[in-house]
Amino acid sequence: MSASQEADKGVQWTSSVDRLPPWRRFQLGISRWQLYSHRDPVTEPLAQQLATHRIVSAGETSARLQKSGGTQLKLVMSFSNYGEALFKPMKQERDEETNYNLYYFSDFERHNAEVAAFHLDRVLGYRRVPPVVGRLVDVVSEIKDITTDLKLAQTFFTSPVGSVCFYGKCSYYCSTEHAVCGRPRLLEASLAAMLPDVSLEARRSWRSPWRRSYSRSKLASGCFRLLLLDVSGDY
Repeated sequence: MSASQEADKGVQWTSSVDRLPPWRRFQLGISRWQLYSHRDPVTEPLAQQLATHRIVSAGETSARLQKSGGTQLKLVMSFSNYGEALFKPMKQERDEETNYNLYYFSDFERHNAEVAAFHLDRVLGYRRVPPVVGRLVDVVSEIKDITTDLKLAQTFFTSPVGSVCFYGKCSYYCSTEHAVCGRPRLLEASLAAMLPDVSLEARRSWRSPWRRSYSRSKLASGCFRLLLLDVSGDY
């Protein structure tokens, strides 16, 4: 039985919105102003799915297991009910501080920052950050053994202490020097709910006014420079 056929088992497609999988109910509830409503009943079951639902091979349900673009490693994980999540692994310890002598964009993305951003966004009442949870992922049974992404599969190796590691493909931090490793197989990560595919739900994108520059010679956008000036007190 193929992975897609196995995924079909137990999935009942219905016209009733209440019986749709949590990920689809979340997507249908997105409005122009917010991703979900205050006290949205779907948020809790969606978070439960992200934290516990079985991860299956993405080969036949998604052609993009390894999310393209960006400076750091991220994957698209698929579940047996056709839901998907954006996976970001733990790259460094929670209490590890970045060396202040490094160039300012030479920092790893922190997986727990994704979780914190979701909860802070909820507290502030914006509800514009997709639901995110933390999860322990077995890098062998839940990534290596089920991936159909050959480029990703080729980056797995076993460290000298027996931990299973991989580094994927990305612009900056995807190399053996920046590999992520299980302990020896379990890896802490964040999983974020995915927005609908643009082919299903058309939307526009705007460049963030707070975006930073990745160039040593090109300045950041005006709003970001004002923020830096405000923090430093240098007007």
